Amino acid sequence: MFELWSSYAGEIRGRSILDVGTTPDRERQDSNCMLPWFIDAGMHLSLYSPENISSLKSLFPGASFLPSVSADEPLPAQDRSYDWVCSSAVLEHVGSADRQIGHIRDCARVGNGLFLTTPNRYHWLEFHTKLPLIHWLPRSLHRSLLRRLGKELWAQESHLRLLDRRELLGMARQAIGDRFAFSVLRVWTLGMPSNLILLARRLS
Repeated sequence: MFELWSSYAGEIRGRSILDVGTTPDRERQDSNCMLPWFIDAGMHLSLYSPENISSLKSLFPGASFLPSVSADEPLPAQDRSYDWVCSSAVLEHVGSADRQIGHIRDCARVGNGLFLTTPNRYHWLEFHTKLPLIHWLPRSLHRSLLRRLGKELWAQESHLRLLDRRELLGMARQAIGDRFAFSVLRVWTLGMPSNLILLARRLS
């Protein structure tokens, strides 16, 4: 995903990038995995999360840290403050469709380019619950089954709302379609498209 974005972005050395949704977790191998690549590419990195990520200051000493605000508030940054905004594996966790559109819109507000990733709903394996296929069911039925299986947290829309490519494209049109040129790419894993990448660049 990083390579697809960097090919799309062109020259990134010396450019600024804001990572939206940085996780305080330091145990999982995939946590904040793109941040070292941004640094190695010579980018000026800023980090934002509604959670407390101050523990990461020793891990990324050259990065800037935005103040945390409620997830219901806009990002604490001025319009067009960054060359790029990255939001990786966050969109599926922000809540309803309206909140997902709002997340895309606000990320685009503070940047001139957007690099957003989210799991593809129609991959056969749902990577959060590790359960196959049942997430292809209508959302209400999927959530009911998750509750019966004891996965109450993942059954809540506020915690997990998966998207397919068509839905993500529709949301992008609503959120940024008049101001950005954009496309949605797919990354394949285990025989099917596993992740979606929204790439966008401001038109003027």
